Order: sequence, then structure tokens, then C-alpha cells
Amino acid sequence: MKLLITTTALSLLLGTSAFAMQSQDEKDKDKPKPAPKEEPRKQDQPDRDRDRPQQDRDRQDRDRTQQQDRDRAQPQDRDRTQQQDRDRAQQQDRDRQNQDRNRAQQDRDRQNQDRTRDQDRNQPQRDDRNRVQSQERGQRSERQSAGRGRRIPDDRFRSSFGREHSFHVQRGGGGGGGDQRFQYGGYWFEYTDAWPGDWGYDDDFYIDYIDDDYYLYNRRHPGMRILVIVVE
Repeated sequence: MKLLITTTALSLLLGTSAFAMQSQDEKDKDKPKPAPKEEPRKQDQPDRDRDRPQQDRDRQDRDRTQQQDRDRAQPQDRDRTQQQDRDRAQQQDRDRQNQDRNRAQQDRDRQNQDRTRDQDRNQPQRDDRNRVQSQERGQRSERQSAGRGRRIPDDRFRSSFGREHSFHVQRGGGGGGGDQRFQYGGYWFEYTDAWPGDWGYDDDFYIDYIDDDYYLYNRRHPGMRILVIVVE
């Protein structure tokens, strides 16, 4: 009897537990299930670890290529800079040469202008000289036509006349020439030009033969001369 009661109670207890568990299961079924969590892919991490050295090598290759490009560009830039410096130096040399040529041309032009001014300034003197020479030629022609001029033989002239032979003028006498005549070397000379005011008769004189005429020179005043003729 006790065994039957115990068995019946155990059956009721088990039935109640089974019913409670079934009810709980049905409640759990009615509840919304949470989204399943995605488990991490264990394969991705080894792939990234495997790709990282390749990426590093690619980056190193890019850096190396860029450095090589920079290294190649530096000599080109240096050569370009040197060429520009050479071109600039050559241009400066050409500019200096042009400046030198311009200065030389300016100097030549200035010299030509100075020469032209000197010629213009000396033109009156040349005219006066030409006029004097013309007068002297006219006087010489008149004297020769009048038969008053004589010629000294060359040997006599070399022995007593010329620059090497000086004398003092002693005026007067000889054929009516008066004070315009003087004697030297065995000949009488006459001068028709005016006696220069700054000449002294005691100065050292010499007679020279130039262009078929005889001239009296004063050593103290070498820039002046007067024409003389041999009369006796």
C-alpha cells in the first residue's frame, strides 16, 4: 500500500514537471529569437598578416623608385644650371665686347672730330703759308727774270755754307744795295724782305739752299727765315 502511494506520488510529480517543462518550451518558442552572432573569420587574420610584408615591399619599391627619380633629376638640374651659368657668362662677354667696340668707335669718332677741328683751325695758317710761298715764288721769278740771282757752286757751298757754318751779318756796301746787303764767304747777298725786329746782327746766322733758293736762318730763332739772293 505504501508502495502504491509512493509510486502514484512520483508519477504525479514527474507529470507535473514534464508539463511545466513543456509549457516553458512553448513559451520559449513564442519568444523572438535573437539574431545569430557571426563568428569571427579565423582565416582573414592570417591573410592580412601574409599581405602586410608584400605591402611593405611595394611601399619600399615605390620609395626606392622615387629616390632614383630624384637622383636622376639632380644631375640634370645641375647640368641645366651649369649650362645657364655658361650662357649667362657668354652673354656678359658679348655685352662687354660690344661695349668695347662702341667705346672704340666713339674714340675714333672723337678723334676724327678733333682732327677736323684742328684742320679747320689750321686752315688760316695754311692759307697764310701758301700765300707767303706764293709771294716768295713770285719774288723769285721776278728776280730771276731781272737776272739778279746767281748760284754758288756746290763745292764752294759745302765748304762755307749750310748749317755747319755760322757767321755774323755785317751790313752795307757792295753795288748800291745799302743796308740790305751783306758779305759772307766771298759773295754779296741781298735780302728784300723786312728784317725781323727780334733778330740781332750779332746773332749766329747760316745760309741754306732749299728749293732752288737761298735762305738766311737765325740760330736763336729757328722758326723764321728770310729769302736772300746772290748779287755778286
